[in-house]
Amino acid sequence: MTVYVETDFLLALAKDTDWLQGSAEDALTKYDVETSPFSYLELLLARERYEFDYVPLVANLLELVPVRDEEEKQVVLKAVNYYDEGMTPFDAFHAATAETRGAEVLSSETDYDDIEVERVPLEPTDDE
Repeated sequence: MTVYVETDFLLALAKDTDWLQGSAEDALTKYDVETSPFSYLELLLARERYEFDYVPLVANLLELVPVRDEEEKQVVLKAVNYYDEGMTPFDAFHAATAETRGAEVLSSETDYDDIEVERVPLEPTDDE
């Protein structure tokens, strides 16, 4: 049986100690688990509190707790790389989603100008 898990499950596995860790580990043997990129986004947000070594952590967790398909996996992996390069967690996930979908980003956020994602400026130009 496949069950959807959310961030507290990922945190239970990621932290050195967690009151839910035993239950999460048991669930890995009992169920086929999956989650969404949103859980991994939330994990990056929690990373600042728990100070995870998040690049290998996310790669390892994706093997244990996959997302629905290869496209979502690419979003998570690319987002972690963008985050590692200095983007905010949210901008990193937006950039990774746009890149994976082959889309441009309509935004005023200039961090997109420094990566492989094409940005369409949201801010007014001198021509307007």
